[in-house]
Amino acid sequence: MNKDLPRWVQVAIVLVIAVVALLVFSSQDRIHVYGTYLREKSPHITTNLPALSVEMDEALLSKHFEGVPLTCIGQSPGSNALGDRVCYASTDKADGDAALTLAAFFRKVRLAHVIVQMPWWVHESWARRFTAQFGQPSHAGVVSRFGGPVLRWSMPNGFVESNRDRSWNPLNWNVIIWTGSKVPT
Repeated sequence: MNKDLPRWVQVAIVLVIAVVALLVFSSQDRIHVYGTYLREKSPHITTNLPALSVEMDEALLSKHFEGVPLTCIGQSPGSNALGDRVCYASTDKADGDAALTLAAFFRKVRLAHVIVQMPWWVHESWARRFTAQFGQPSHAGVVSRFGGPVLRWSMPNGFVESNRDRSWNPLNWNVIIWTGSKVPT
């Protein structure tokens, strides 16, 4: 290291490098999603959450998200409590805000959940939009591994949940999840 730099600057540089390395190391499973977001052009979508229904199958979901190249795969039993089949696609924007991935989960051929993964910098925008559209949220409990609270907005066709707070790690993303009323079990 440059001997002309004051000791405190050298320590600060080492600390910044260590923090960046820790963030990258702890987020290795997420870096490819941001890479796709930055390198590739993906569709812009309109979620239109009030139009989603547990009566939808893959064909109706494809119609709902027309022009989005959904990839659908089966999920092994017990691998995911959200469904036995998932359709997903990368996306650049959802409802005008940055978004990373759209995923829809099916149980017994019917739509059960729709998830949009969003980068941390648009978290507040989504929360404001949901509050304007659906009213004040209620607290839905604690669901993250670090105990982060979750907010829930009720809708006629189910409810939507999101993290109350954005992550301290800018490489993590926040999630909105729509859950249909009367999800097949």
